[in-house]
Amino acid sequence: MGIDQAIIYTLAGRGWGLFSGIVMLFLVVRYLTPDQQGYYYTFASILAMQIFFELGMSYVVMQFASHEMAGLTWSNTGTIEGEATAKSRLHSLLVLVLKWYGVIAILLLVVILPVGWLFFSMNPAPTEVHWKAAWLWLVITAAVNIFVMPLLALLEGCGRVMEVARLRMYQSMIGSLLAWTVLVLGGGLLAIPAMNAGLAITVLVWLWRTQRVFFKNLFVHPAAGTGIQWKSEIWPFQWRIALSWLSGYFIFQLFTPVLFAYRGAVEAGQMGMSIAIANALMSIAMAWMNTKVPGFGALVAKRDYRKLDQVFGFILSRSLGVMVVGGVMLSAINYFIHINPVPFVDRILEPLSFTFLMLATILNYVNYAQAAYLRAHKEEPFMWISLVSAVFIGALTFALGQEYGAIGIMSGYLAVCSSIGFGWGSWIFFSKRRAWQKQSGREVASEGRL
Repeated sequence: MGIDQAIIYTLAGRGWGLFSGIVMLFLVVRYLTPDQQGYYYTFASILAMQIFFELGMSYVVMQFASHEMAGLTWSNTGTIEGEATAKSRLHSLLVLVLKWYGVIAILLLVVILPVGWLFFSMNPAPTEVHWKAAWLWLVITAAVNIFVMPLLALLEGCGRVMEVARLRMYQSMIGSLLAWTVLVLGGGLLAIPAMNAGLAITVLVWLWRTQRVFFKNLFVHPAAGTGIQWKSEIWPFQWRIALSWLSGYFIFQLFTPVLFAYRGAVEAGQMGMSIAIANALMSIAMAWMNTKVPGFGALVAKRDYRKLDQVFGFILSRSLGVMVVGGVMLSAINYFIHINPVPFVDRILEPLSFTFLMLATILNYVNYAQAAYLRAHKEEPFMWISLVSAVFIGALTFALGQEYGAIGIMSGYLAVCSSIGFGWGSWIFFSKRRAWQKQSGREVASEGRL
């Protein structure tokens, strides 16, 4: 199955995430009312607007760091050594992202906080829903988490994939336990910021205890050359990634707020819980791919396309198998609990809408894997796919959501994912892969003659 130590930790974290997600589903339906459930999942969708400020920078950081590591190695003291220019470029990258994400953390507080407050204030909340303190605490903890995000991306790009995977496993466990405790004690919507607080505390402690030598050494490293230039090097790649990620908000996060506005908190809660299940499945499959993405960049830098194709094909076949089997099982279980009604079955989408969601999730994973392969080249050929998909999905969500609810939204979602995402995306993947490898072959031949 191609499982190494990094994948083991990632799978352990995702396995715990799946287990904790199931526990959370039961606790949500046990301790939250249908209206509270709607607020619970809509919180996450509104908070996801932070992507409009982050602009895909963490992914760019990981790719650039992985390319620089082709000339660097880790020492026994926990620092990196090697080419002075490569280390200097990493130093400039670290300084850049600290500034970038410091501004983003502030923008979360001055923009997302009041936007969410206004959105939830537009409709009077039921008497049992106390959302104000929960929303305030959630945004504050999210600001802390987004500030440390690029530090983890930099570590992954530098090859510390296993260590970061292990950290995320601990984060998932601590955050989940805190959220469960708050729910059981009657804290209601405070469970979400409690989970976020657990994530923030865990990563801050881990960074201080295990990585402060690395970051201190890199931060004080003297400049050698010009370093990485954001305008000429990062931005030409980042703006394409940014548009793809911004489009992702309309592709993945719009359903719940639209249903909340048009059909009420109860239907929004059904959609939110179903998407949480789909995301849990996808996160397990992504464990295979994500642990190999930093290595893709190094293989591209070395122009070792044979190894790149070998690793990618092996990982995709295993992870996609997990997606298909999991999607079929979850759809069958949802169908069974609806024809043999169990308590709280009304908290999840009905079988047809849920099956459409599973099919779209599987197709999206293939699209995600293809994009990971191509983005290792510091390019974003899927930008137009993301933009066109966002336009169609956003339009169909608003057009069909009010009249037909979840089944209308999921029908439009699956249609766009299968035709534009999977169809057009696969054509671009094979075309770009063939062109880049052909070009690389010519360059290698030219260097051999010289």
